[in-house]
Amino acid sequence: MPLSEIYRDQLAESGEHLSASVRQLEALTALAAAPREGRELEELFAGLADTITGLTDYRSCLVVLFNDEAPYHRRVLSHSSNVPREHIEKKSSRPYRREDVARVVERGVRIEVGGLGFAAYYPPSRYHVLDAFSPTRFKAGLPRPLPRYGCEPWHDGDELFVPLVTNDGEFIGIIALDDPRSGRAPDRQSVLPAVAFARQTAQLVARQRDAEKLAAQARREALINRITRAVRQSLDTTEVFRAATSELGLHLGVDRCVIFMLDPSAGVARAAAEYTAPGVMPAGREYEMPVIAALVEKIRERGVLAFEDVTSDPAIRPVYESILKHVGTRSIMYVAIRVGDELPGCFAISTIGDVRRWRAEDIALARAVADQTGIAVRQAELYQRAEAVNRLGHRIRASLNLPEVLRAATHELGQALGASRVFIRPYDPARPGDTSVLHEYLAPGCESAGALGLGYDTPVGRHLIEAQRTIVIADVLDYDGGTPELNAHVRELARRHGGGLSKIICPLVVQGRFRGALCIHQADRVRRWTRDEVALVESVAAQLATGIAQAELFEMVERAKRTWEVTFDAMSDGIFIFSNDRRLMRVNRAGASLESSSPQELLGRRCCDILRAGRGEGCIIERATAEGRAVTLEYTPERLNRTLLVTAEPVVEGAGQVGTVCTVRDLSELRQIEAVARERQSLLTNIIECAREAIYSCGLDGRYQWCNSALASATGYEVGELIGQHFFKVVHEDDREKVLEYSERALRGEPQTYEMRYVTKDGQVRYAMIDNAPLVVDGRTTGVLGIARDVTEQRQERERAAQADKLRALGQLASGVAHDFNNSLAAILGRAQLLRRAARDAETTRGLDIIQTAAEDAAATVRRIRSFAHQLPGDDLASVDVHELLRDAVEITRTRWENDARARGLRYDVSLDAPGALNARGSASELREVFVNLIVNAIDAMPAGGRLDISCRCRGGRIRLLFTDTGVGMAEEVRARIFEPFFTTKGAQGTGLGLFVSYGIIERHAGSISAASERGRGTTFTVELPYAEPAMQATDADLRRESARGGGGLSVHVVDDEEQVRGTLAAMVRALGHAVTVADGGRAALSALDAASFDLVFTDLSMPEMDGWELAREVRRRSPQTRVAVVTGYGKEAARTQRDAPADLVIGKPFDFAQVEEVLARLGG
Repeated sequence: MPLSEIYRDQLAESGEHLSASVRQLEALTALAAAPREGRELEELFAGLADTITGLTDYRSCLVVLFNDEAPYHRRVLSHSSNVPREHIEKKSSRPYRREDVARVVERGVRIEVGGLGFAAYYPPSRYHVLDAFSPTRFKAGLPRPLPRYGCEPWHDGDELFVPLVTNDGEFIGIIALDDPRSGRAPDRQSVLPAVAFARQTAQLVARQRDAEKLAAQARREALINRITRAVRQSLDTTEVFRAATSELGLHLGVDRCVIFMLDPSAGVARAAAEYTAPGVMPAGREYEMPVIAALVEKIRERGVLAFEDVTSDPAIRPVYESILKHVGTRSIMYVAIRVGDELPGCFAISTIGDVRRWRAEDIALARAVADQTGIAVRQAELYQRAEAVNRLGHRIRASLNLPEVLRAATHELGQALGASRVFIRPYDPARPGDTSVLHEYLAPGCESAGALGLGYDTPVGRHLIEAQRTIVIADVLDYDGGTPELNAHVRELARRHGGGLSKIICPLVVQGRFRGALCIHQADRVRRWTRDEVALVESVAAQLATGIAQAELFEMVERAKRTWEVTFDAMSDGIFIFSNDRRLMRVNRAGASLESSSPQELLGRRCCDILRAGRGEGCIIERATAEGRAVTLEYTPERLNRTLLVTAEPVVEGAGQVGTVCTVRDLSELRQIEAVARERQSLLTNIIECAREAIYSCGLDGRYQWCNSALASATGYEVGELIGQHFFKVVHEDDREKVLEYSERALRGEPQTYEMRYVTKDGQVRYAMIDNAPLVVDGRTTGVLGIARDVTEQRQERERAAQADKLRALGQLASGVAHDFNNSLAAILGRAQLLRRAARDAETTRGLDIIQTAAEDAAATVRRIRSFAHQLPGDDLASVDVHELLRDAVEITRTRWENDARARGLRYDVSLDAPGALNARGSASELREVFVNLIVNAIDAMPAGGRLDISCRCRGGRIRLLFTDTGVGMAEEVRARIFEPFFTTKGAQGTGLGLFVSYGIIERHAGSISAASERGRGTTFTVELPYAEPAMQATDADLRRESARGGGGLSVHVVDDEEQVRGTLAAMVRALGHAVTVADGGRAALSALDAASFDLVFTDLSMPEMDGWELAREVRRRSPQTRVAVVTGYGKEAARTQRDAPADLVIGKPFDFAQVEEVLARLGG
């Protein structure tokens, strides 16, 4: 068999490989010779993937470039025609970043192809790398060839990545291949064509990119040149802005290009020019600064802010939600427009549909355009400032009105600089602390500098006066441009007052003298002042100095002229100036009005025709001229029915007389005013004299200038005795310091109201309420006006009411515990008396007497304290002999003032001066206690001995008792409080209840008690009681006879819920020989009443279930013949709170044998 037949298959396969190699070589040659640009290159790139799959064993091919080259290249540069469109769209919808693809390539199986490059292969073991990088890598619908047997298969998911690397080593993309038709795993030989194609493709792409970069650079330079020409040819920023936005927007192919200029004074960012692509709605408008403040600061800091997708970038989320979202923005780039260190505005370049990947070339171009725009803004500002200086200079030259010049300067300068505040602070050497501000220009929302209160007596002011150099402050909180003192003062001033973050303070020097400062403040931000701005301020200051000098000179001349003319015409007197020939040269309005004419009509007339006197009187002008001296007359002219005062005086100039000045004053109005004044003075005097209050005035020296009769009547002095005297004459010596202080306050302009004590001529101390106010005449305080009202009676009434309130409160407090206390005392006193009746030995008897006395005293004390809140009516009191009670009190206290005093080496004389029996209606024990207390207090007030006189007299139906001692006396403030509860001057030895209880006892007896005392002169207590006729009293024998009439023993029922009281009362009744049963409550008592009859029922008042009143009513209903006695710890007055009381008798706790026996005697019958 021929060899050709034996190796036919091999020869055929070799031929195919040779043909494939030839085709690959031709394709590579075509790529190498491809055109550098134009449509042919685009067509070559479009068919590149099919060429690769057609010349190699791969099923599909994708040529992908990285996204950072957009928009010059598509992401999928080429793809084989068998790849579904859906897959290509998915691939094109996501970015391919260089670093992401590089990591994927590094993790594949690397297949080196010499110096050409390498390929990365991904078998099943590396699928996870591809899946993580490209979840949409499977191409649905492509055929899946079966692998051959006997070799390592290429699986359906295997892929091969060949990097696109330029000659410079730049990684710009990949060629992705899959599924070789041979079914073998790739090796160096099989990937060689793909690597060769990748190398040629990379070079083509790099070559095309370089060409496009050169073209773009040329277009950018042309654009910048056009904008530069526009800047140089025009000072109209509007025209420059319009050209810049249009050129830049068209070049970058964006949807919008807007220039926003910041207006800090208005607080907005305002669209100055806007370019929009066809079909795109304009977005230009004003935006409030607070909304974009953070964005502006970032632009100021970084210069450029580029956002590719504002819908998902958190860095611009607030601005997107509030602004960009509403105008459909998708990608945006902000580029700062700078003028020196200032940021007057920025470019906003944006798209509304697709995401824009901003390239470095885009940013560089936008920066260049923004820089040229900043130059245009700078030129326009310089032009505006030059125009402002020119306008100001023209106004200064055209006007001699100084306020107008200064106001124009501050406003022109403020607007030209865009400052927050411009003002002039004048300097007056006589008042260096003056803080006035003149002709202030304020930007909207800026506070006036007048509130800062800064004068020239500060380091800044002294520096300006001495150095006369401009102070430039960029940041007041960080200023270090002067002396250490000046720097520290500026910083401290900023911390305390604020006022401005940046300042220029330029001195105004007029003819070598410092006249003030031109001040410029920037209050809303720190501002780095440029040399041009400082030069502008100094230029304006220099022109202002010239204008001030010119205006002041003119103003001085003009003011003198105006002053003369205004003064001449404003005078109320008529002024006539006559020549030597006595003809009128000049007259003012007042003079012309006297002749009912105008000044012009009178000029040239002779004096006698104008000021003609009555018959027989000569011409006053002629007389003054003849005598050469001033002549004054008062007369009534013929034509006027009013009196005139005329003075004529020659005018002498040099050696001779040049004329005569005549002054005419109308006296008629003065006479009328004098009459009205006299009438008003008379009316005012009558009003003051008729006033009930005392009205007076004191001079600055505190002496009375005048007063009405009410003051004289209140003090007991005559009006003549008070005028010229110091007000201390009537003020109580203890109140003088206080009154003097109030008077001084009134002289300082502060009206005062206060209470004081005054002393009448006869020595009485009374109280007055004073109203003081300053007396102001012609703006000057000349004294104090005072109005005084006597409030002695009102004060006493208030004191009595307050004392009654205190007594009532204590009585109510005592009443709350009296019931329980009296219950306990009832058991103690009753049992003590029962034991006393049964006692046989003397020692036991004495002990029981002590217990009985103590219980009776305690019961009396409780009754007295309770009586302050519940005054007992007269029918509870008896007629008592006051004289007898006084003698008892003297004897009771004798041990104290005689025996004890003798033992201490002291001597007291106690005398009693009282007539025979003087009866009063009252309680003997209570009145005796009052008298004893007064005697003891008098003895205590005489620690070194002394005398006590007690007298008693009856006058006008009242008994008056005087207790006068020679003790130490009391101060007024002590005397005013002696009847208050718990107030004592005896320290720990006193209780403060003695006089308080005495006061209550006397009040209950319808009497009064008072004290008069002076320190060192003793004290007198006065007690007054109503007189009463003596009354007959029942004797003990009468009571025994009445008890005897009751017959034998009674049947008595005792009802009380407290066992001790119930048992004690039952034992006492039993001891008196009567039959007794007991019950612990009302229900039990009624049950006993149903079972038996009783002569008498004793019942407690306060019991649970049924009180004493209810029980008494029920006893009367069931057994009318049974008598009822109510026993209560509240005392007898409890019956008064019960209308139609059903009991026959009420007795109080504690009770004794005498009371029980009396009840049995009265009710037993």
